[in-house]
Amino acid sequence: MLDRISFQIRPGEFVALLGPSGSGKSSLLRLIAGLDRADTGRLAIETMDGALSRGFVFQEPTLMPWRTVLRNTTLPLELEGWSRDSAKARAEEELRARSLSGVWRALSHELSGGMKMRTSVARALTTRPNLLLLDEPFAALDEPTRHGLQMQLREIWTALRMTVLFVTHSVMEAVF
Repeated sequence: MLDRISFQIRPGEFVALLGPSGSGKSSLLRLIAGLDRADTGRLAIETMDGALSRGFVFQEPTLMPWRTVLRNTTLPLELEGWSRDSAKARAEEELRARSLSGVWRALSHELSGGMKMRTSVARALTTRPNLLLLDEPFAALDEPTRHGLQMQLREIWTALRMTVLFVTHSVMEAVF
């Protein structure tokens, strides 16, 4: 249950929400993402130009098992009505940037945990959101893979300067 939460994030900030399991971090993120609705109260998200686009990376990669890595990455663009060729080109660009060029035709069951998560990150970034929401995306990964993905996320944020809201229960991850 969430109660009396109020905070402000400036455009381009990277904010970590830190708290123990069950404290409502994921619930808050789902409200901000528009995936859940509050029973009472209001949620106000204001942007500089009035336009809000969100990318979401879940704790589990949530890849469609019948779609290839490339087709999973084009999904948000397809939902936005992009042409097949344009969506494919943008997805390929994101997959290359996440070091996934060699697995475009792979299905999710053929990927390691780190590759699945990098695919999820690529999928979230294809629409170039101005708000990236991450719900403990690296929690289930081994330490070297987690560190590599944390470094990539930092590079993405530095390059694109989008606003990032990162949920974690790890103090070390929040500080990083």
